[in-house]
Amino acid sequence: MTGTGRRQFARAAAALTGVALVASLAACGSDADPEGAIEISGSATVEPITQAVADRGGFDVAIRAEGTTDGFERFCAGETAVHNASVPVPGAGQLTDFLAECERNDVEFVEIPVALDALTLVIHATNTFARDLTMDEVRRMWEPGSEVTTWADVRPEWPDDEVSFYGRPDGSGTFEYFSHQVSGEAGELRDDYRATDDVRELAGWLAEDPQGMGFMGAGNYLAAPGEDRDRITNVAIDGVVPTREEAQSGAYRPFTRPLFVYVNTDLAAEDEDVTRFVDYYVDEVQSILPLVYFYPLPDDVHDAAAERWHDRTPGTMFGGDPFGEVDLREALGTEG
Repeated sequence: MTGTGRRQFARAAAALTGVALVASLAACGSDADPEGAIEISGSATVEPITQAVADRGGFDVAIRAEGTTDGFERFCAGETAVHNASVPVPGAGQLTDFLAECERNDVEFVEIPVALDALTLVIHATNTFARDLTMDEVRRMWEPGSEVTTWADVRPEWPDDEVSFYGRPDGSGTFEYFSHQVSGEAGELRDDYRATDDVRELAGWLAEDPQGMGFMGAGNYLAAPGEDRDRITNVAIDGVVPTREEAQSGAYRPFTRPLFVYVNTDLAAEDEDVTRFVDYYVDEVQSILPLVYFYPLPDDVHDAAAERWHDRTPGTMFGGDPFGEVDLREALGTEG
């Protein structure tokens, strides 16, 4: 998405939802007493969506945005009622078999797709030459042991200035998904980059560094504070930018992914507030997503995902493989 397109998207969303945004920000700024709050673990990417849903609905939540993987440890131990995830739950053959951990701890869950996200590479707005990379160039820049240290190492005609790399850390689903798409194995990535789970901090680093490049979710990029957002832009991959249309059509490959919430069905049954919160979440999330700059699911896919919650359909649709080709329509049993 170009800087102009991004700003037009942001202005349109603000014009349509300005009053709601003010209310949401006011709620986010309050210091709620965490006692009695709904405990939510997981993804820093999904956290803005879940927080916006809670704010709009007036729910008291305590969200720890520690990353999808680290959050699954708490969720599968039965410590949290709701879990934000930027990848499906990992099973056998992955770094940690969280399906086995949930089963061992008698944690039954419902897996609910709630939005689409597209991982994006972000650079400083003054960088006018690296606006479109091939996937092969992305892999060469980010693979383990990469020998790319300057822009000229990517293309000889580019400046011989050293590239600074930024991104998300180990324990983040975004890190695992990005590293898997780059190297073919989750967790395998060049190790000389600066990392944080605070997506606003990440955007700030890139806004301060004309030689920087980092990876994050497109929704986090779009939602960066205005003073930072105006100083960064994102990169097309093989000529395709991570717009809503390209994400929904599947054209922005291989970095488009669904985002999820997982719900502990026993804790939901024991706590009416959890049930009311998730009911509200699946009913309202499509209208709330523009507030936090994430892409909605196609309507038929969203309806099938909501039905999955209302029917309390247990387990995962993806067999424990968080990095396979995800066809949500096929997984949810909807017609194309």
